[in-house]
Amino acid sequence: MKKFFFLLLFSCCTVFSFGKEKTEKTFLVLFQKEELKKFNSSPAKIELNFLDKFDTRAYSGNSDASLLITVPFVHWDICDMGKALVIVGNNKLVRLDEVAFRIIDMDQTKEEFQYMLSATPADAKPEKKKTTPQKLVF
Repeated sequence: MKKFFFLLLFSCCTVFSFGKEKTEKTFLVLFQKEELKKFNSSPAKIELNFLDKFDTRAYSGNSDASLLITVPFVHWDICDMGKALVIVGNNKLVRLDEVAFRIIDMDQTKEEFQYMLSATPADAKPEKKKTTPQKLVF
């Protein structure tokens, strides 16, 4: 009985000690209002293309229109996201990168931001340049 309990405890500790890999990736898609008017579309219409497959959220207002898309694939990159076909305006089928101003991989950006934060303060300090006083002539 002790061996069974020890084996059960050991297997539970082993399973929970391994880190879980991330299973999803988030993209931020930015749109320019002029481009959306050209295609006679909006972020909400483009969001409808992804709504049944992925977790999405559209934003519009005074600033640039944007769309957050969370995909359940970690191996997708910006090019794969841009190749996604969307229906805009008058039932016209185009690639997302033709409509979008910029597609940003939020996970990659987060890693780069963490790297910048981990830089030492000595690396971030700019060197002071010596300047000689100048005489003003009137």
